[in-house]
Amino acid sequence: MDQSKPSFFITTPIYYVNADPHLGTAYSTIIADVQARYRRSAGYNVKFLTGMDEHGEKVAEAAAKHGMTPQEWTDSQAPHFKELWNKLEISNDDFIRTTEPRQHHAVQYLWERMKESGYLYKGSYDGWYCVPDETYFTDTQVQKGDEEYGSVGQHLCPDCHRPLERVQEESYFFKLSAFQDKLLKLYDEHPDFVEPAFRMNEVRSFVEGGLNDLSVSRTSFDWGIQVPFDEGHVTYVWFDALLNYMTAVGYGVDTDEARAELAYRWPAQFHIVGKDIIRFHCVIWPAMLMAIGEALPEHVFAHGFLTVRNAETGKAEKMSKSRGNAIAPQDVIDMLGVEGYRYYFMTDVVPGTDGAISFDRMEQVYNADLANSWGNLISRSLNMSAKYFDGCAPAKPASADAFDNPLAKIADGLVERYMAKMDVLDYGGAKDEVMELIHAANHYIEDSEPWALAKDEAKADELAFVIYNLLEAIRFAAVELKPYLPDTADKIFAQLGIENKGIESLASFDGMQAGQTVGEASILFERIDIPKKLAEIEEEKKAAEAEQKPAVEFLPDIPFDDFCKVDMTVCKVLACENVKKSSKLLKFQLDDGSGTPRQILSGIAKYYKPEELVGKTVVAVTNLPPRKMMGQESNGMLLSAEKDEKLNLLMLSDSIPAGAKLC
Repeated sequence: MDQSKPSFFITTPIYYVNADPHLGTAYSTIIADVQARYRRSAGYNVKFLTGMDEHGEKVAEAAAKHGMTPQEWTDSQAPHFKELWNKLEISNDDFIRTTEPRQHHAVQYLWERMKESGYLYKGSYDGWYCVPDETYFTDTQVQKGDEEYGSVGQHLCPDCHRPLERVQEESYFFKLSAFQDKLLKLYDEHPDFVEPAFRMNEVRSFVEGGLNDLSVSRTSFDWGIQVPFDEGHVTYVWFDALLNYMTAVGYGVDTDEARAELAYRWPAQFHIVGKDIIRFHCVIWPAMLMAIGEALPEHVFAHGFLTVRNAETGKAEKMSKSRGNAIAPQDVIDMLGVEGYRYYFMTDVVPGTDGAISFDRMEQVYNADLANSWGNLISRSLNMSAKYFDGCAPAKPASADAFDNPLAKIADGLVERYMAKMDVLDYGGAKDEVMELIHAANHYIEDSEPWALAKDEAKADELAFVIYNLLEAIRFAAVELKPYLPDTADKIFAQLGIENKGIESLASFDGMQAGQTVGEASILFERIDIPKKLAEIEEEKKAAEAEQKPAVEFLPDIPFDDFCKVDMTVCKVLACENVKKSSKLLKFQLDDGSGTPRQILSGIAKYYKPEELVGKTVVAVTNLPPRKMMGQESNGMLLSAEKDEKLNLLMLSDSIPAGAKLC
């Protein structure tokens, strides 16, 4: 690990797997991604962690609902998160799952340390539990919540207002109450531990109201990490989940490499979380770390919720499917593209507060900032470079000092102003600093009139000066907007013929080299018309539905006796390899129970890797005549299922012996 640069460790929450990733989870993740990209540009060695929270009663219930084991369910959900993060250009360095061995080891190590600390004891829990929020509440908390929301006697969760369960069971307790004064001292000495500042006030008020010891184990279900010294108990999901941040940097691993990584990476600089889990991260988590003598994270940044702006009333409304106003990540991608998605949420929604979003506002921001200002500047400047200087960056003339340079004046101190905003996650403010330069550059074109200068040979130096400044302004803006628009920035660097060397390359407003080849301008952001776009998407959906084939097509009936002629035999895959010079075929050696391996070739290389199939139990039709494929003999056919251009090889339980017949 390169430790020559300062470490910057940033995390998102690890997301529950009871449902697909949504707009809120994407929002948290992009906030962290923009900061991670910015810090890399600023010269830090960044570790950016995200992942999935896979234990707990809520996950077990979701799995049962879908007819799966909890592990099967979590395995099925992981690709949904990874695919969306890849689509949204998320640059995470690690993706942790709490079902991984490393987390299991770290949590059990935590239990041992907690036992040694003296802040752990065994008792009995009798109180209220919210399964969806995985939170415990006292009778007093429930009573106050019911009084506040007019639901006295209904025993609803004070946070989400859903019914609570009465839990009575043996439990291990963490002495959270012992840390009240220590936490208040932390908040006094480090007022930026919780950000924004008004969230700190919420946390402080909660702690000042008194802390109860926390039940940290369960006996009523078993989907969790076992307590190492008491096999009847599994770890309370938050006692497990919070530790992921340290697990990912080597906590509890007894090797020199792991200890070096932990020393380098911990404490984390930023935990990015939603306001709904602020107590866990700003009260329970620091108390846990205090108990085991570990350093605390530097900052916990709690963002607000995303709401929807009602087009008719102008009021912000909670997003929900029942109201018909729910917006999925793909809906926004369809409207704005990935880069437009990232830009809108990071510049027009204030991270610390609830943000009301709307397609109308998305259109305004996209067209004004990206299409009209940023995209227009790039297109005009590169086209003029191509026209007047044969597609090369002009040399900065010796007489440059004779000309006014308004862009250089704005660029002076821009990096410092930009970084000051980015350091505190004020992404809208940082964007404003960059857009000032972009707007000024567009005005500069109108004021300097390069097309007029090009007609006067005596003004050749001034023309070169103007075009040089425009290219330099684009370079500055591209470097600073790359955290928001990573793909667009890379395209601009390619068009300018330069490498992105990060923020250090912005030390002066003269980074373009004379004669540097400048590529042709391409349209990076086309203006959008949201109503028109929505209509097009609706038409596409209707057309797709009209063309949709029947869900299942059946072949004509055959006599039962004909079906009985098909010999379907259970086989074990002994070996599997790609067939040379074929992109489609896999060659199988199968144990069909006869004592002699059977060779079958199957055109499924597109769907499976050979190593995935060795040892699997499959079904083959074994009474087909041999046939040659790519010069090799195939003795039978493997059964598979195909739908919507996806193929799945038919695989059976390993308990079924080779040679068994399907009947």
